[in-house]
Amino acid sequence: MTAPRPAEGAASDAPLALSAAALSRILPMHLRLDPVGRVISAGETLLKVVPGLADGLQGRLVPLRAHGGRDVVEAVHLAASEGRRLFLGLCHHPDIVLRGHAVCAADATILLNLGFGLSLRRAIAACDLTDADFPPTDLVMEFLFLHEANRGVLSELSRFSAHLETARRMALSEAHSDALTGLLNRRGLTLALAALLRPGQAEGPRPFALVQLDLDHFKPVNDRLGHQAGDALLVEIATALRQTIRQADTAARLGGDEFVVILRDMTCREQLGRMAARIIEAVEARSPEGIAPLKLGASLGIVICQGGGELEAEAILAAADRALYRSKDAGRGRATIEDLHAGDGAGPQTGPP
Repeated sequence: MTAPRPAEGAASDAPLALSAAALSRILPMHLRLDPVGRVISAGETLLKVVPGLADGLQGRLVPLRAHGGRDVVEAVHLAASEGRRLFLGLCHHPDIVLRGHAVCAADATILLNLGFGLSLRRAIAACDLTDADFPPTDLVMEFLFLHEANRGVLSELSRFSAHLETARRMALSEAHSDALTGLLNRRGLTLALAALLRPGQAEGPRPFALVQLDLDHFKPVNDRLGHQAGDALLVEIATALRQTIRQADTAARLGGDEFVVILRDMTCREQLGRMAARIIEAVEARSPEGIAPLKLGASLGIVICQGGGELEAEAILAAADRALYRSKDAGRGRATIEDLHAGDGAGPQTGPP
């Protein structure tokens, strides 16, 4: 099949004549220069982005990248002759970069068609651009909408993930906390002990002391004042423990009137005796008048774990429980201290702190 010939008198390379208004409508980011670099016409959007551009390029646009450092008109001529992309910075908005091509016309004028590239969002925000500032064939606003929609979805997913993480942390906290006092419960205490005894640490397990505390004469509080008063007193005791121990230490309630305290890096018997005295004093200070002549007190069993050997949480708790009952058998209101350091044959020390 023979290709159709152009109509008589027509030429395939005939020049296309457009008015400045028509050119601006089709190419709202165009710039047309005469041979010496004076502005012949510019698109409405480009004039909006670069105010005063009709008066000249100098002081408004600056060449970047391959043509950086040159005079802006010279850079435009080089880009047109070499067929390279042209990158121009805005003097009044250094964070906005225009990019595009420049071509030489038959009449020695130069036509540039520019765009924003990665500067699009900054240009829209800085120059208050709308969909009307782009040609209908340009999908820039659609892509921008998709970008914003995608960012919105990602933001919602991030917030949802944060909510899930918060809920997970709250659930873990509730699972490991005593509902009445807010201290750790038995499971939380087991995990705390496991972390201290975990093998594989560079310096080995850290030394600590575990204190098991049982309230003396707590049953009369429930019998005479009621379980509500007993619960309120347990909350007070938990508060007293938090205020007495150090911030790095851990307090737990095993149930009933049994409490446990982990004292990190405290293995000196004298220090432990002073800490036991403060705990007993804090408990006695909260004795309710309604159980007189009895007085609320505390008996303590303390085991020292030096970090050597292989110790298990249950064995430590069992040793502390035995030490606690030695304190009760010896008259209550006192502490018994035992050393569980492997190979050390030191026996229990029982007496008033």
